Amino acid sequence: MANTAINYPNQAPLKEVTGRHIPKGLAEIKVLMGTDRHTPEHVYNRVLTNNERTIICFTAGIQPMQQKDNFRDYSGEVRIKIHKAILQLQALVKAFTDANAMAPAKFVQHAPVEPANTNYSHLTITKG
Repeated sequence: MANTAINYPNQAPLKEVTGRHIPKGLAEIKVLMGTDRHTPEHVYNRVLTNNERTIICFTAGIQPMQQKDNFRDYSGEVRIKIHKAILQLQALVKAFTDANAMAPAKFVQHAPVEPANTNYSHLTITKG
């Protein structure tokens, strides 16, 4: 049994993928990695939702009136605050993930029971 290859008669032979540029070296890979999609500006402006931008700005200590719709409008100092805020949020997620405490069920486990509102007086008909 020198030949260990298995022949599959009903399978089509593999074909080379065409139409997609495959980088030949490190220089070409660096060029691909340097595209606009790999910038904080792109993520802030085009990937994040308005709510996500608000959370980051709140964490960074940026007042609602100081928030910008375009990352380009922020000063270098504010951009560093945003960077630190993202790292702080990442550390929070990591703390919960490392403790295996991210399941929604774990957040409501042992929560105080709230009394049900059984006052249906607003539905009764009164003579007026």
